[in-house]
Amino acid sequence: FCFFFLSFFAFFFLFIFLFFFSFPLFFFSISSSFFFFFFVSLFFSCSCFLLFFFFFFFPLVFVIFYFFFLSFCFF
Repeated sequence: FCFFFLSFFAFFFLFIFLFFFSFPLFFFSISSSFFFFFFVSLFFSCSCFLLFFFFFFFPLVFVIFYFFFLSFCFF
């Protein structure tokens, strides 16, 4: 249950971060009305999501899980 709550919280913050990060790119693509900029911004946001997910979410979950395991073992 704790793992599910932490994963949901992390995904919520990740979604907010990606929305605020990719919103200026999407606004620029819509205002310039070129499909090229739209696809570039879409690919950039997807690559940022994958990099952020693999290099931040998995070590964060591992560290949180490790500290919970240590606290449950000691107390």
